[in-house]
Amino acid sequence: MNRSTLLRLFAGGLAAALLATAGAPAQAQPTGDGGTVRIMINPAGTMGIGPAVIQKYGFDKKHGIHLEVVPYSDQKSATAAIQSGSAEMVVFDWLATARLRAAGTPVVSIAPFLTYVNSVVVAKDSPLKTLADLKGKRVGVAHKTGFDWIIMQAAAQKLYKMDLGKDVEVREGAVPLLRGLIEKGDLDATQMWNSLTPEMLASGRYRSMVSIRELTQQMGLPTVPFLLFSMREDYARQHPGNARAFVAAYQDAVQVLMKDEEVWVEHGARLKLSPESLAFFKTQVRRDLLKQFAPDMTPGLEATLEAVYAVAPEVVVLKTLPPGLLSTAYQ
Repeated sequence: MNRSTLLRLFAGGLAAALLATAGAPAQAQPTGDGGTVRIMINPAGTMGIGPAVIQKYGFDKKHGIHLEVVPYSDQKSATAAIQSGSAEMVVFDWLATARLRAAGTPVVSIAPFLTYVNSVVVAKDSPLKTLADLKGKRVGVAHKTGFDWIIMQAAAQKLYKMDLGKDVEVREGAVPLLRGLIEKGDLDATQMWNSLTPEMLASGRYRSMVSIRELTQQMGLPTVPFLLFSMREDYARQHPGNARAFVAAYQDAVQVLMKDEEVWVEHGARLKLSPESLAFFKTQVRRDLLKQFAPDMTPGLEATLEAVYAVAPEVVVLKTLPPGLLSTAYQ
């Protein structure tokens, strides 16, 4: 084959490749209609990180929406805002969201945030290692009706045949109060929020006996989201582009949180974390951050609901998960 023939063949192949590329549709980014999406969050906790990064980097504008953060002080006020149409989205834990949907307030979860992040904290030199060791001990709990306490009871029953509610001395109180009590030596162990645990670990005087995520894993339950980004179902149906735009913006935010170091400094300042405790906090959140729904998450939530209902039916209330709680239609 001579040189001119080779050149003709090369030119023909290049032209064909260019035509094929030109004919291929570009990968379209999810685009909203330019409207405002109001999201209810509790600013005191970790849940504000995702929306804050979306706003800081303009990911909402990138995808064609305007995200407006609306703080809420308690779940009742946030629920009222969703029911009245004063907000389009809310961040709740999965059990609270399921109760809301089952009670007739149609919300649909369009993205996950974090899996279980809280811990049971003990003094560093404490001999306590498992839930079984808590028998007869003074244990602090944030709420006797809260998920962390219920899953602790379910885990104790399954793993150790132990009735935690009867076998320990329960002290109920606000989490900052519980921290004060264990520092005074009035508690042997206490539940602790993930926003406060890092400061305690960084002090060198405390350690995590077990995390809520570890308890669910020991029970054989799959990883599921604890906190959910949920949207009014009527709004999602009327503005599916906005729902997709939020999910895309959140996924962009996850990429930043997983790779960028500087963005954590701002969140550490907001939560009043020292540099040492911020390192603990960043590592933990990165480990427990969820980017999108997986196929096994709904069955995983159903299995978890069955486990907690068995030990606290009067608190859990729901025996089955309402259908359609998680939606992959927008990711």
